[in-house]
Amino acid sequence: MRRRLAPRPAPCGATPDARSAMTMALASSPTRRSALAIAAALACALAACDAPKPAAVQPEARPAVKIAAVTVDTSALAALNASPVAAWVQSALPGRIAHAFEAEMAPGDPGGATLAVRISSVVLGMVGAGGGAIDGMTGEATLSGGGAEAKTASLTATLPYTASKADLSLGQLEQPALERRVDALARAFADWLPVKLAAGASSE
Repeated sequence: MRRRLAPRPAPCGATPDARSAMTMALASSPTRRSALAIAAALACALAACDAPKPAAVQPEARPAVKIAAVTVDTSALAALNASPVAAWVQSALPGRIAHAFEAEMAPGDPGGATLAVRISSVVLGMVGAGGGAIDGMTGEATLSGGGAEAKTASLTATLPYTASKADLSLGQLEQPALERRVDALARAFADWLPVKLAAGASSE
């Protein structure tokens, strides 16, 4: 008796729509090199078909200082004058970062450190026929002051997006839908920061 083999699932992200998906990039320096770097990051995310979640950072690996202030620089986005993305990032990211570093936050502490974040690009993937896309946010964070060695970490956070019923009813390019995508990216970026800074290089 012949065994029937179950059909092999198609590789994640291997559909023609996914391979040919275009992206809307908002970058401070839209050079060919930076565009290729962003495209490579998005391609990796497409291959994975899901954004990896940051592993829990052990207490001893977290920053050993209290964080008195968080600053977010979105001037690179604002300089493009192409969309309200910079304002959305500025609105969402500080609170997301404060939540991610909740154990270290000590607002206004005169002996505390400053966590300065600069966002250089936001990519909102073009939604394909299947209703999905890959979004990305790239930036750099520096933790300095508070009596500890300064650390800097670069980070590109990628996140799969699937159009919700609300987004589809509004239209995927309507402002509320785009703003929700930017907020989700801000959360993903913030959630990865403790991991990246724990392994970050000193910035002397």
